[in-house]
Parts: sequence; structure tokens; C-alpha cells
Amino acid sequence: MLSERAYMQEAPRRPPWLSATTVLVALNIIAYLFQSHFLNDPADEAFFALSPWGLLHGYVWQLVTYQFMHAGWLHLLLNCWALFVFGRGVEWTVGKARFLVLYFASGIIGGLLQVLAGLVWPHYFGGMSVGASAAVFGVVASFATLFPDQQLVMLLFYVVPVRMRARSLLWIVLAITALGLSFPHSALAPLLGGNVAHAAHLGGILTGLAFTRFFLGRFAPQSEVMS
Repeated sequence: MLSERAYMQEAPRRPPWLSATTVLVALNIIAYLFQSHFLNDPADEAFFALSPWGLLHGYVWQLVTYQFMHAGWLHLLLNCWALFVFGRGVEWTVGKARFLVLYFASGIIGGLLQVLAGLVWPHYFGGMSVGASAAVFGVVASFATLFPDQQLVMLLFYVVPVRMRARSLLWIVLAITALGLSFPHSALAPLLGGNVAHAAHLGGILTGLAFTRFFLGRFAPQSEVMS
């Protein structure tokens, strides 16, 4: 099994600061600055944000451009921080090229699932979607698969530090996503994250899990190849 391999039991080594992960973080920041200063017209923003209407009209680039747009500084900060924390370990383990495939595949498939949900339930999921969350959740899922017992310190409600294993974090994220999809407009919605593209998150998570288990499992990471 993938989790029984020796390198799956080790903590991720610290990669260099200049990596694909840090480049993606920088691109997200630059794209948000561009969005804030030059996409003031809602029509311009709708050209790049992901929506069922846009994809049905051939705006296929939205599956990539929406990943570099954000709904505010806090949205950007949370995504960039999670990408930086989890992305470097995954990239250092699987290699830069495979990491980029994982990242963008998670974002694209998550976007497709969000659009599908919007077509089936337009009242709940039919609006525009922006953010790197689907791609980032794919990276988080990959990290939890590669290093399930890695100890993490997470901030509950952004304040209370809680120690947990990576696999526990993944289960929590999956539970929140499932509840968000099941009860999009219930009284729980504000606690689960109102106005959140939970379908995109689920698509990203499933892509990260599948990519890591069924594709990356066939390859040794860079460190093993080079030894």
C-alpha cells in the first residue's frame, strides 16, 4: 500500500524558499492586485471568474483564471498561507512538475464540479466562483495522504491552537465540505463558511487523493530516485 512505503512515514523535508509553491503564492498575490486595480467593472470580473453561464458560452479559460482571483484580502491570505505550509512538503516529495499537475488538476476538476453543482442546483451553487481553494485543498489532501501522521498545529476559529495529525485535518475538512453541500442555506451555513464553493473544495480534495494514491503511488519521490 502507498501509506506503507518508507518515505510515506517520514515528515516532509524543508524545501528551498524559491520553489513552485512560492511562485504560485506570488502569482496569486500579483493577480489579486491586478484584480483589485483593473477589474472594477463587474462585467470584467465575470469574464475571468468561473460560472456555469461562462463555461457554457465557451469561456474555458475561467477554469484557470478563477483560481487566481479572490474575494478579499482574508480569502487570499488564507489560501496563500495554506499553500505555503502544505505545498512545499508535497512539492519537495513528488517533484516540481508533478506538483504543478496536482495543483492545477485539483483547481480545474474542482471548478468543473462546482459548475456541475450550479447546473443541478442553480439556486444554491449557480453564482460565480473565485479563489485557489480547490487547488489548495487538493494539495492538503495530497499532504495528508503522503504524511498522515505528521503533527500539525491548527488555529481553531483562528485563535485557539489545536494539535492534530494531518489525516485528522483531512477528515475535518471533508466533514465541513459535506455539511456545506448538504445544508447550503441552513442555520449552520455561517459556521461552515457562508458563500463558499464547497463543491469545488470537494472536487479538489478528491483529485488530490486520487492523484496521490493512483498516480504518484507508481513513482518514488525525487529523494528516493536520487539516492
